[in-house]
Amino acid sequence: MSKDAYINVRVEEKTKEEVEQILDLLGINMSTAIDLYLSQIRLKKGLPFEVKTPKTSIQVKSKDLAEALNLTGGKTFPKKFNKIINLYARGDIDYDVALYAIKKEYANV
Repeated sequence: MSKDAYINVRVEEKTKEEVEQILDLLGINMSTAIDLYLSQIRLKKGLPFEVKTPKTSIQVKSKDLAEALNLTGGKTFPKKFNKIINLYARGDIDYDVALYAIKKEYANV
């Protein structure tokens, strides 16, 4: 199959230089790398890697969980709950797990 189409792309110079160095180590040029990328998109019927929306900010998640804690009766919550809030805010546990852990801890308070 002959290659007869052109793609012009503008990128940051530093990115281009760094990528060219990596590709040189791999023994391929930029054109071949882009051709591989396009072939993978065609093969996978989408991008060949996962694309996600940015995570909700830690401050927003902490605020949401703190508000949920206040719904449990307006009690001030013990400092040990900060660990649960921080795990949730970092995305290490989901909202339901955080609430479950807090409810379980409230039973022991």
